[in-house]
Amino acid sequence: MWSRIVIASTILLSMNACGGSRSLPATQDTSPYIAKQGTVLAAPVQQLHKQAEKGDAEAQFNLGLLYDRGREVPKDKSEALRWYRLAATQGDTFAQNALGDNYWEGTGVPKDDKEAVRWWRLAADKGFAPAQHSLGKLLAGGGQGVAPDKSQAYMWLVLSAAQGDEEAGRQSEILSKQLPPAEVANLRKLIKQWKPSRASVMVNKIP
Repeated sequence: MWSRIVIASTILLSMNACGGSRSLPATQDTSPYIAKQGTVLAAPVQQLHKQAEKGDAEAQFNLGLLYDRGREVPKDKSEALRWYRLAATQGDTFAQNALGDNYWEGTGVPKDDKEAVRWWRLAADKGFAPAQHSLGKLLAGGGQGVAPDKSQAYMWLVLSAAQGDEEAGRQSEILSKQLPPAEVANLRKLIKQWKPSRASVMVNKIP
């Protein structure tokens, strides 16, 4: 998430350097949402909209992030989630994790732990550490309609910890004491054999 946050910040700095928001020439297209709202966007955000509307998953996530935070666009949770969902359905791990977070917290959508697990699992399967941590934490205790699964929780927490998540490491240690030693040993063997569903998920993108 941080690499994307940095990219978003770069966009905003670029906007400030250009003197703030500027309107598009009349010949340029804007998204139906922007046209309806009558919002004037800075050139970098206009370009981001164009890329997102063309189906660029990275741009869709980043645009959702801007709407989520109300940076250079009107703060709009529904619009943020719309762009997150479009990116997530294309396999974007950042967007999948963001959807999981929103379903877990009940922000912009009704709280739904099953949906949170579904989106986190998609990102976790690709090796996305924040989703692995969140998934492990939820499975450790269970949630609304989600049965506890301490074995699965332990696995996801260890995988997240292996990528540098110290809190996930502490939680996995606590959980290991709640499982039979033989089961922990077997899980460690499975963890060593585990591979993400695609080679790389941590790519440099807009913040």
